Amino acid sequence: MNINEIRDRIRQEFVGAQEKRVFLVEGSDDVTAWQILLNRFVPDWETHWAIAQAGSKSQLLRLLDLEPHWLGLVDRDEWDQTVIEANTRKRSNLLVLPRFCLENYLIDPGELWPAIPVVQQETITGGQATLETVLHAQLDRYIRHGALWMVVTPLWTGLRALGFKEALASEDSLETAQDDDEVRRILRDWDELLDPERIFADFETQLARTRAAPVSQQYAQWVHGKYFWQQVVSPAMTKLFGQMSEARRRIEILRQIPKPADLQPVFDRLAT
Repeated sequence: MNINEIRDRIRQEFVGAQEKRVFLVEGSDDVTAWQILLNRFVPDWETHWAIAQAGSKSQLLRLLDLEPHWLGLVDRDEWDQTVIEANTRKRSNLLVLPRFCLENYLIDPGELWPAIPVVQQETITGGQATLETVLHAQLDRYIRHGALWMVVTPLWTGLRALGFKEALASEDSLETAQDDDEVRRILRDWDELLDPERIFADFETQLARTRAAPVSQQYAQWVHGKYFWQQVVSPAMTKLFGQMSEARRRIEILRQIPKPADLQPVFDRLAT
């Protein structure tokens, strides 16, 4: 299905004859989460908006280019600040999540605790401090992973800017392959970008900066929230509070978490 067909399907399935704009998110889990959040914090949002999944970040961007009056929201997981600024400057209808990904709203014990029913809170000796201790015990492992992710991920953008791999391995590179000096130049550019000592030094710098940040910021921006939720938070909550499917627990938390202040700009855009 090409991008025009995806656009037409969204129009037919979610808008039809209604006078509504489309709020695009990346995946089906995002649709469910945002329906819950908007129902809680943006009264009557459905009067003006229909929410639909684009299927991927790249497809969402292409849909926004086709439909400038639609609004789209993407995770910041794969983008550094330079990429974020370039994409939002190009598209006024693009929003970038303030946190690493949507699951980062499900992992901070300070935000999780108020979402737990009081009757369950009362069963835990030590209360919120116990939950914090359990989650904090795993935090540094995921901070290291998050810092490395932030340093390594932009390398792909850099390689593509240098023509990787098409500069040497595509139909158009046939003539380049005849020029030894040009082949060497391209390989040197790639090698310079992928200098292991520089990359590791950047990782150490990022890790030190991340560890120095407030814990709430570490949970918000420097941990891969999807992994931390699946591998740490959901199992810990099952052990502490009893068996519940991951999907169900996610929904119940979203229904109870305090209003995230950093999502207010998104709520404001969807209020009219």
